[in-house]
Amino acid sequence: MKKTLLSIAVCASLAFGMEDKTVNEITQADVDIQNALSDASVEQEPIDNMQEFFDQFANKHQITFGETKDGRTFYHGYADVRYSPKDPNFAKALSVAYNKAVLNLQTEFIKDAFGETVTERLRQIEADNSSNAREFEELPKGGALSQIWSKTKQWTGAKLDKALNDMGIQTQGLTEERKKELFLDNFLSKSMTQAFGNMSGLVPVETTLVQTENNNYRIGVIAVISDKTREIARAIREKRAPNVTSVKGKPLAEFLPKNSKGFLNEYGIRLVYDETGAPMIISYGTWGYIPKVNSKATDRLETLSQDKAAAMADAAIVEFVNTSLNYANTEISGEIIKESIKETKDINTDNVELSEQELTSIIDKTSTKIIARASGNLRGIRPIKRWKATDENGVKYVGVVKVYSYANYLNTTEAINNSKNKPNATTTSTTANKPEVAIKRKSASVNTVDDF
Repeated sequence: MKKTLLSIAVCASLAFGMEDKTVNEITQADVDIQNALSDASVEQEPIDNMQEFFDQFANKHQITFGETKDGRTFYHGYADVRYSPKDPNFAKALSVAYNKAVLNLQTEFIKDAFGETVTERLRQIEADNSSNAREFEELPKGGALSQIWSKTKQWTGAKLDKALNDMGIQTQGLTEERKKELFLDNFLSKSMTQAFGNMSGLVPVETTLVQTENNNYRIGVIAVISDKTREIARAIREKRAPNVTSVKGKPLAEFLPKNSKGFLNEYGIRLVYDETGAPMIISYGTWGYIPKVNSKATDRLETLSQDKAAAMADAAIVEFVNTSLNYANTEISGEIIKESIKETKDINTDNVELSEQELTSIIDKTSTKIIARASGNLRGIRPIKRWKATDENGVKYVGVVKVYSYANYLNTTEAINNSKNKPNATTTSTTANKPEVAIKRKSASVNTVDDF
Protein backbone atom coordinates (compact mmCIF):
# COMPACT_ATOMS: atom_id res chain seq x y z
CA MET A 1 0.00 0.00 0.00
CA LYS A 2 1.13 3.46 -0.87
CA LYS A 3 2.21 5.62 2.04
CA THR A 4 3.38 9.18 2.32
CA LEU A 5 5.73 11.00 4.66
CA LEU A 6 6.31 14.58 5.67
CA SER A 7 9.14 15.20 8.17
CA ILE A 8 9.72 18.46 9.93
CA ALA A 9 12.93 19.17 11.76
CA VAL A 10 12.61 21.67 14.50
CA CYS A 11 14.03 22.03 17.98
CA ALA A 12 12.31 22.81 21.22
CA SER A 13 11.75 21.96 24.83
CA LEU A 14 8.97 21.92 27.41
CA ALA A 15 9.46 23.71 30.72
CA PHE A 16 7.96 22.96 34.12
CA GLY A 17 5.87 25.60 35.91
CA MET A 18 8.53 26.54 38.48
CA GLU A 19 11.42 27.54 36.24
CA ASP A 20 14.99 26.83 37.17
CA LYS A 21 17.03 30.04 36.97
CA THR A 22 20.23 28.16 36.23
CA VAL A 23 21.96 29.67 33.19
CA ASN A 24 22.49 27.17 30.38
CA GLU A 25 25.63 27.77 28.41
CA ILE A 26 25.40 27.02 24.68
CA THR A 27 28.69 26.05 23.07
CA GLN A 28 29.97 25.97 19.49
CA ALA A 29 29.38 22.21 19.36
CA ASP A 30 25.76 22.76 20.39
CA VAL A 31 25.32 25.36 17.66
CA ASP A 32 26.84 23.16 14.94
CA ILE A 33 24.56 20.25 15.81
CA GLN A 34 21.49 22.47 16.21
CA ASN A 35 21.99 24.15 12.84
CA ALA A 36 22.56 20.82 11.12
CA LEU A 37 19.26 19.49 12.44
CA SER A 38 17.28 22.67 11.63
CA ASP A 39 18.51 23.25 8.08
CA ALA A 40 15.40 23.14 5.88
CA SER A 41 17.47 23.59 2.73
CA VAL A 42 18.59 19.94 2.86
CA GLU A 43 16.08 17.48 1.40
CA GLN A 44 15.28 14.29 3.32
CA GLU A 45 14.04 10.87 2.24
CA PRO A 46 10.51 10.02 3.41
CA ILE A 47 9.60 7.10 5.69
CA ASP A 48 6.71 4.76 4.86
CA ASN A 49 5.11 4.04 8.24
CA MET A 50 4.33 6.19 11.28
CA GLN A 51 5.26 3.59 13.86
CA GLU A 52 8.43 2.97 11.90
CA PHE A 53 9.03 6.73 12.04
CA PHE A 54 8.75 6.76 15.84
CA ASP A 55 10.78 3.58 16.26
CA GLN A 56 13.47 4.66 13.84
CA PHE A 57 13.93 7.97 15.65
CA ALA A 58 14.12 6.25 19.04
CA ASN A 59 16.62 3.65 17.79
CA LYS A 60 18.75 6.16 15.93
CA HIS A 61 19.13 8.43 18.94
CA GLN A 62 18.96 5.64 21.55
CA ILE A 63 16.13 7.26 23.49
CA THR A 64 12.89 6.11 25.08
CA PHE A 65 9.90 8.41 24.70
CA GLY A 66 8.93 9.98 28.03
CA GLU A 67 12.26 9.08 29.67
CA THR A 68 14.81 11.79 30.47
CA LYS A 69 18.30 11.11 29.18
CA ASP A 70 21.24 13.55 29.07
CA GLY A 71 18.89 16.33 30.15
CA ARG A 72 16.44 15.74 27.30
CA THR A 73 12.99 14.14 27.26
CA PHE A 74 11.16 13.23 24.05
CA TYR A 75 7.42 12.89 23.51
CA HIS A 76 5.34 11.94 20.50
CA GLY A 77 1.73 12.42 19.40
CA TYR A 78 -0.42 12.21 16.28
CA ALA A 79 -3.68 13.44 14.76
CA ASP A 80 -5.86 12.42 11.82
CA VAL A 81 -6.16 14.51 8.66
CA ARG A 82 -9.86 14.70 7.79
CA TYR A 83 -9.47 15.30 4.05
CA SER A 84 -7.77 13.43 1.20
CA PRO A 85 -4.83 14.94 -0.75
CA LYS A 86 -7.09 15.55 -3.75
CA ASP A 87 -9.54 17.67 -1.73
CA PRO A 88 -8.91 21.43 -2.17
CA ASN A 89 -9.20 21.79 1.64
CA PHE A 90 -6.22 19.47 2.18
CA ALA A 91 -3.78 22.35 2.80
CA LYS A 92 -5.95 23.69 5.60
CA ALA A 93 -6.57 20.21 7.00
CA LEU A 94 -2.83 19.58 7.26
CA SER A 95 -2.27 22.72 9.33
CA VAL A 96 -5.17 21.86 11.61
CA ALA A 97 -3.99 18.27 12.09
CA TYR A 98 -0.45 19.44 12.80
CA ASN A 99 -1.67 21.74 15.58
CA LYS A 100 -3.83 18.94 17.01
CA ALA A 101 -0.84 16.59 17.02
CA VAL A 102 1.28 19.18 18.85
CA LEU A 103 -1.51 19.67 21.40
CA ASN A 104 -1.64 15.91 21.95
CA LEU A 105 2.06 15.66 22.73
CA GLN A 106 1.84 18.77 24.93
CA THR A 107 -0.86 16.93 26.82
CA GLU A 108 1.40 13.92 27.30
CA PHE A 109 4.03 16.16 28.87
CA ILE A 110 1.54 17.92 31.14
CA LYS A 111 0.12 14.57 32.29
CA ASP A 112 3.58 13.20 33.04
CA ALA A 113 4.71 16.34 34.86
CA PHE A 114 1.60 17.51 36.69
CA GLY A 115 -1.11 14.86 36.31
CA GLU A 116 -3.28 13.58 39.15
CA THR A 117 -5.60 10.59 38.79
CA VAL A 118 -8.60 9.57 40.90
CA THR A 119 -10.25 6.19 40.39
CA GLU A 120 -13.63 4.84 41.51
CA ARG A 121 -15.18 1.38 41.23
CA LEU A 122 -18.86 0.64 41.84
CA ARG A 123 -20.53 -2.77 42.15
CA GLN A 124 -24.31 -2.78 42.59
CA ILE A 125 -26.39 -5.97 42.77
CA GLU A 126 -30.17 -6.09 43.12
CA ALA A 127 -32.32 -9.26 42.92
CA ASP A 128 -36.02 -9.93 43.38
CA ASN A 129 -36.62 -13.61 44.15
CA SER A 130 -40.01 -13.11 45.79
CA SER A 131 -42.75 -15.66 45.19
CA ASN A 132 -44.74 -13.01 43.29
CA ALA A 133 -41.76 -11.56 41.46
CA ARG A 134 -43.16 -12.60 38.08
CA GLU A 135 -46.64 -11.26 38.77
CA PHE A 136 -47.93 -7.79 37.94
CA GLU A 137 -50.40 -5.93 40.11
CA GLU A 138 -53.70 -5.24 38.42
CA LEU A 139 -54.37 -1.66 37.50
CA PRO A 140 -57.79 -0.37 38.55
CA LYS A 141 -60.26 -0.62 35.64
CA GLY A 142 -57.49 -1.72 33.35
CA GLY A 143 -54.39 0.18 32.38
CA ALA A 144 -54.35 3.86 31.61
CA LEU A 145 -54.07 3.15 27.89
CA SER A 146 -56.93 0.65 28.11
CA GLN A 147 -59.16 3.24 29.80
CA ILE A 148 -58.42 5.88 27.20
CA TRP A 149 -58.98 3.40 24.38
CA SER A 150 -62.26 2.20 25.82
CA LYS A 151 -63.64 5.72 26.22
CA THR A 152 -62.54 6.90 22.77
CA LYS A 153 -64.03 3.80 21.09
CA GLN A 154 -67.32 4.43 22.84
CA TRP A 155 -67.26 8.00 21.58
CA THR A 156 -66.32 7.55 17.94
CA GLY A 157 -66.19 3.82 17.21
CA ALA A 158 -65.24 2.99 13.64
CA LYS A 159 -64.50 6.63 12.82
CA LEU A 160 -61.64 6.62 15.30
CA ASP A 161 -60.29 3.34 13.88
CA LYS A 162 -60.33 4.85 10.39
CA ALA A 163 -58.66 8.09 11.52
CA LEU A 164 -55.91 6.19 13.33
CA ASN A 165 -55.42 3.85 10.37
CA ASP A 166 -55.16 6.87 8.05
CA MET A 167 -52.31 8.14 10.23
CA GLY A 168 -50.53 4.79 10.00
CA ILE A 169 -51.61 3.53 13.46
CA GLN A 170 -52.96 -0.02 13.36
CA THR A 171 -55.79 -0.34 15.87
CA GLN A 172 -55.77 -4.12 15.52
CA GLY A 173 -53.18 -5.56 17.87
CA LEU A 174 -52.73 -2.32 19.82
CA THR A 175 -50.94 -3.34 23.02
CA GLU A 176 -50.04 -2.04 26.45
CA GLU A 177 -46.68 -3.10 27.97
CA ARG A 178 -45.28 -3.16 31.48
CA LYS A 179 -41.81 -4.23 32.65
CA LYS A 180 -40.41 -5.40 35.96
CA GLU A 181 -36.70 -5.79 36.74
CA LEU A 182 -35.84 -9.06 38.51
CA PHE A 183 -32.04 -8.88 38.65
CA LEU A 184 -29.38 -6.17 38.23
CA ASP A 185 -25.60 -6.53 38.35
CA ASN A 186 -23.99 -3.15 37.70
CA PHE A 187 -20.18 -2.76 37.69
CA LEU A 188 -18.59 0.57 36.74
CA SER A 189 -14.95 1.67 36.84
CA LYS A 190 -14.26 5.42 36.57
CA SER A 191 -10.85 7.07 36.15
CA MET A 192 -10.54 10.87 36.31
CA THR A 193 -7.23 12.53 35.36
CA GLN A 194 -6.54 16.25 35.67
CA ALA A 195 -3.39 18.24 34.98
CA PHE A 196 -2.45 21.89 34.78
CA GLY A 197 0.99 23.34 34.09
CA ASN A 198 3.21 25.69 32.11
CA MET A 199 5.69 24.82 29.39
CA SER A 200 8.16 26.82 27.31
CA GLY A 201 10.51 26.15 24.43
CA LEU A 202 8.21 23.62 22.74
CA VAL A 203 8.51 22.77 19.05
CA PRO A 204 8.34 19.33 17.40
CA VAL A 205 11.65 17.77 16.45
CA GLU A 206 10.14 15.90 13.49
CA THR A 207 6.68 15.44 12.01
CA THR A 208 5.55 12.69 9.69
CA LEU A 209 2.55 12.42 7.38
CA VAL A 210 1.59 8.85 6.49
CA GLN A 211 -1.24 7.08 4.74
CA THR A 212 -2.95 4.48 6.93
CA GLU A 213 -4.08 1.02 5.89
CA ASN A 214 -7.58 2.47 5.43
CA ASN A 215 -6.25 5.04 2.95
CA ASN A 216 -6.61 7.93 5.40
CA TYR A 217 -3.85 10.34 6.39
CA ARG A 218 -2.34 10.94 9.80
CA ILE A 219 0.31 13.34 11.14
CA GLY A 220 2.70 12.23 13.88
CA VAL A 221 4.94 14.61 15.84
CA ILE A 222 8.03 14.16 18.02
CA ALA A 223 8.98 16.90 20.50
CA VAL A 224 11.74 17.37 23.07
CA ILE A 225 12.34 19.20 26.36
CA SER A 226 15.80 20.42 27.40
CA ASP A 227 17.46 23.07 29.54
CA LYS A 228 19.20 24.65 26.55
CA THR A 229 16.09 25.56 24.58
CA ARG A 230 14.30 26.48 27.80
CA GLU A 231 16.98 29.10 28.45
CA ILE A 232 16.37 30.64 25.03
CA ALA A 233 12.60 30.73 25.61
CA ARG A 234 13.18 32.33 29.02
CA ALA A 235 15.49 34.94 27.48
CA ILE A 236 12.82 35.89 24.92
CA ARG A 237 10.25 36.20 27.68
CA GLU A 238 12.58 38.36 29.78
CA LYS A 239 13.57 40.52 26.77
CA ARG A 240 17.28 39.83 27.07
CA ALA A 241 20.00 38.14 25.08
CA PRO A 242 20.36 34.38 25.72
CA ASN A 243 23.52 33.18 27.40
CA VAL A 244 25.57 32.10 24.38
CA THR A 245 29.35 31.81 24.42
CA SER A 246 31.52 32.70 21.44
CA VAL A 247 29.92 30.60 18.72
CA LYS A 248 29.26 30.91 15.01
CA GLY A 249 26.44 29.66 12.82
CA LYS A 250 25.43 30.63 9.29
CA PRO A 251 23.20 33.20 7.55
CA LEU A 252 19.44 32.88 7.85
CA ALA A 253 18.91 32.39 4.10
CA GLU A 254 20.91 29.16 4.19
CA PHE A 255 18.37 27.54 6.53
CA LEU A 256 15.35 28.09 4.27
CA PRO A 257 14.06 25.69 1.59
CA LYS A 258 15.57 26.24 -1.84
CA ASN A 259 12.23 26.59 -3.68
CA SER A 260 8.55 27.29 -3.01
CA LYS A 261 7.53 23.62 -2.97
CA GLY A 262 10.14 23.00 -0.29
CA PHE A 263 8.05 25.12 2.08
CA LEU A 264 5.23 22.56 1.81
CA ASN A 265 7.25 20.33 4.13
CA GLU A 266 7.72 22.87 6.91
CA TYR A 267 5.40 23.49 9.87
CA GLY A 268 6.03 25.07 13.24
CA ILE A 269 9.32 26.55 14.41
CA ARG A 270 13.05 25.87 14.25
CA LEU A 271 15.79 27.07 16.54
CA VAL A 272 18.98 28.02 14.66
CA TYR A 273 22.09 30.19 15.11
CA ASP A 274 23.14 32.89 12.67
CA GLU A 275 26.63 33.79 11.47
CA THR A 276 27.24 35.86 14.63
CA GLY A 277 26.23 32.96 16.88
CA ALA A 278 22.96 34.56 17.96
CA PRO A 279 19.93 32.22 18.26
CA MET A 280 16.93 32.76 15.99
CA ILE A 281 13.45 31.26 15.97
CA ILE A 282 12.24 30.54 12.43
CA SER A 283 8.48 30.03 12.28
CA TYR A 284 6.60 28.57 9.29
CA GLY A 285 2.92 29.46 8.98
CA THR A 286 0.98 27.56 6.26
CA TRP A 287 -2.62 27.74 5.04
CA GLY A 288 -4.56 27.15 1.81
CA TYR A 289 -7.36 28.52 -0.33
CA ILE A 290 -9.80 27.37 -3.01
CA PRO A 291 -9.72 29.49 -6.20
CA LYS A 292 -12.94 31.19 -7.32
CA VAL A 293 -14.22 31.77 -10.83
CA ASN A 294 -13.81 35.47 -10.21
CA SER A 295 -10.08 36.24 -10.40
CA LYS A 296 -10.38 39.23 -8.06
CA ALA A 297 -12.10 37.07 -5.47
CA THR A 298 -9.28 34.52 -5.83
CA ASP A 299 -6.63 37.21 -5.27
CA ARG A 300 -8.51 38.35 -2.18
CA LEU A 301 -8.67 34.80 -0.81
CA GLU A 302 -4.96 34.35 -1.41
CA THR A 303 -4.17 37.51 0.54
CA LEU A 304 -6.48 36.59 3.42
CA SER A 305 -4.94 33.11 3.56
CA GLN A 306 -1.45 34.56 3.78
CA ASP A 307 -2.60 36.82 6.61
CA LYS A 308 -3.88 33.74 8.45
CA ALA A 309 -0.57 31.97 7.85
CA ALA A 310 1.27 35.00 9.26
CA ALA A 311 -0.88 34.87 12.40
CA MET A 312 -0.07 31.16 12.75
CA ALA A 313 3.65 31.90 12.49
CA ASP A 314 3.36 34.52 15.25
CA ALA A 315 1.37 32.13 17.43
CA ALA A 316 3.95 29.35 17.09
CA ILE A 317 6.71 31.64 18.41
CA VAL A 318 4.55 32.86 21.29
CA GLU A 319 3.73 29.25 22.18
CA PHE A 320 7.43 28.43 22.13
CA VAL A 321 8.02 31.14 24.73
CA ASN A 322 5.26 30.25 27.16
CA THR A 323 2.15 28.04 27.12
CA SER A 324 -0.21 26.96 29.90
CA LEU A 325 -2.34 23.87 29.49
CA ASN A 326 -5.35 22.52 31.37
CA TYR A 327 -6.25 18.85 30.83
CA ALA A 328 -9.23 16.88 32.12
CA ASN A 329 -10.16 13.32 31.15
CA THR A 330 -12.78 10.88 32.40
CA GLU A 331 -12.81 7.21 31.41
CA ILE A 332 -15.76 4.99 32.32
CA SER A 333 -15.83 1.26 31.69
CA GLY A 334 -17.85 -1.59 33.06
CA GLU A 335 -20.66 -4.07 32.57
CA ILE A 336 -24.40 -4.09 33.26
CA ILE A 337 -26.41 -7.33 33.47
CA LYS A 338 -30.20 -7.07 33.66
CA GLU A 339 -32.93 -9.71 33.89
CA SER A 340 -36.48 -8.46 33.45
CA ILE A 341 -40.01 -9.69 32.78
CA LYS A 342 -42.41 -7.99 30.38
CA GLU A 343 -46.21 -8.13 30.33
CA THR A 344 -47.87 -7.43 26.97
CA LYS A 345 -51.63 -6.88 26.96
CA ASP A 346 -53.79 -6.64 23.84
CA ILE A 347 -56.19 -3.85 24.73
CA ASN A 348 -58.78 -5.08 22.25
CA THR A 349 -58.98 -8.67 23.51
CA ASP A 350 -57.44 -8.32 27.02
CA ASN A 351 -55.11 -11.23 26.21
CA VAL A 352 -51.90 -11.12 28.29
CA GLU A 353 -48.47 -12.52 27.41
CA LEU A 354 -45.42 -12.73 29.67
CA SER A 355 -41.82 -12.84 28.43
CA GLU A 356 -38.43 -12.81 30.15
CA GLN A 357 -35.33 -11.02 28.88
CA GLU A 358 -31.65 -10.92 29.87
CA LEU A 359 -29.50 -8.04 28.65
CA THR A 360 -25.73 -7.63 29.03
CA SER A 361 -24.07 -4.33 28.08
CA ILE A 362 -20.41 -3.30 28.05
CA ILE A 363 -19.85 0.32 29.13
CA ASP A 364 -17.12 2.24 27.29
CA LYS A 365 -17.27 6.05 27.63
CA THR A 366 -14.62 8.76 27.28
CA SER A 367 -14.73 12.49 27.95
CA THR A 368 -11.65 14.68 27.32
CA LYS A 369 -11.18 18.45 27.45
CA ILE A 370 -7.88 20.22 26.72
CA ILE A 371 -7.33 23.99 26.85
CA ALA A 372 -3.96 25.49 25.88
CA ARG A 373 -3.29 29.21 26.23
CA ALA A 374 -0.26 31.27 25.26
CA SER A 375 0.47 34.98 25.39
CA GLY A 376 3.51 37.07 24.65
CA ASN A 377 4.96 40.20 23.07
CA LEU A 378 5.41 40.14 19.28
CA ARG A 379 8.26 42.67 19.31
CA GLY A 380 11.30 41.17 17.62
CA ILE A 381 9.25 39.00 15.23
CA ARG A 382 9.58 39.95 11.56
CA PRO A 383 8.31 38.43 8.32
CA ILE A 384 11.10 37.37 5.98
CA LYS A 385 9.23 35.56 3.22
CA ARG A 386 5.77 35.06 1.73
CA TRP A 387 5.35 32.12 -0.60
CA LYS A 388 2.71 30.19 -2.53
CA ALA A 389 2.79 26.79 -4.21
CA THR A 390 0.57 24.18 -5.86
CA ASP A 391 1.12 20.54 -4.89
CA GLU A 392 0.93 17.31 -6.90
CA ASN A 393 -2.89 17.25 -6.78
CA GLY A 394 -3.46 20.91 -7.62
CA VAL A 395 -4.13 22.01 -4.02
CA LYS A 396 -3.22 25.66 -3.42
CA TYR A 397 -0.91 26.51 -0.50
CA VAL A 398 0.30 29.85 0.83
CA GLY A 399 2.65 30.59 3.68
CA VAL A 400 4.58 33.16 5.65
CA VAL A 401 7.96 32.69 7.30
CA LYS A 402 8.74 34.82 10.35
CA VAL A 403 11.85 35.10 12.48
CA TYR A 404 12.48 36.20 16.03
CA SER A 405 15.93 37.35 17.10
CA TYR A 406 17.18 39.54 19.91
CA ALA A 407 18.74 41.82 17.29
CA ASN A 408 15.26 42.31 15.78
CA TYR A 409 13.93 43.11 19.24
CA LEU A 410 16.59 45.76 19.85
CA ASN A 411 16.09 47.25 16.39
CA THR A 412 12.31 47.58 16.85
CA THR A 413 12.77 49.01 20.35
CA GLU A 414 15.18 51.62 18.99
CA ALA A 415 12.75 52.51 16.21
CA ILE A 416 9.96 53.01 18.75
CA ASN A 417 12.15 55.20 20.94
CA ASN A 418 13.19 57.31 17.96
CA SER A 419 9.61 57.66 16.80
CA LYS A 420 8.68 59.17 20.17
CA ASN A 421 11.10 62.00 19.45
CA LYS A 422 10.05 62.24 15.79
CA PRO A 423 6.25 62.35 15.57
CA ASN A 424 6.28 62.21 11.79
CA ALA A 425 8.54 59.20 11.54
CA THR A 426 7.09 56.19 9.74
CA THR A 427 8.08 52.54 9.51
CA THR A 428 7.66 49.99 6.72
CA SER A 429 7.47 46.21 6.69
CA THR A 430 7.77 44.07 4.40
CA THR A 431 -7.88 19.25 -8.39
CA ALA A 432 -11.12 18.19 -9.48
CA ASN A 433 -10.91 15.75 -12.42
CA LYS A 434 -7.31 14.64 -12.15
CA PRO A 435 -6.33 11.36 -10.50
CA GLU A 436 -5.01 11.70 -6.98
CA VAL A 437 -1.21 11.82 -6.77
CA ALA A 438 0.41 10.27 -3.72
CA ILE A 439 2.35 12.77 -1.62
CA LYS A 440 6.01 12.13 -0.86
CA ARG A 441 7.38 14.88 1.36
CA LYS A 442 10.02 15.30 3.98
CA SER A 443 11.47 18.47 5.39
CA ALA A 444 15.17 18.97 5.92
CA SER A 445 16.69 17.69 9.14
CA VAL A 446 18.71 20.50 10.66
CA ASN A 447 19.43 19.29 14.19
CA THR A 448 20.63 16.29 16.13
CA VAL A 449 19.47 15.35 19.61
CA ASP A 450 22.71 16.72 21.06
CA ASP A 451 21.47 20.22 20.23
CA PHE A 452 18.88 20.08 22.96
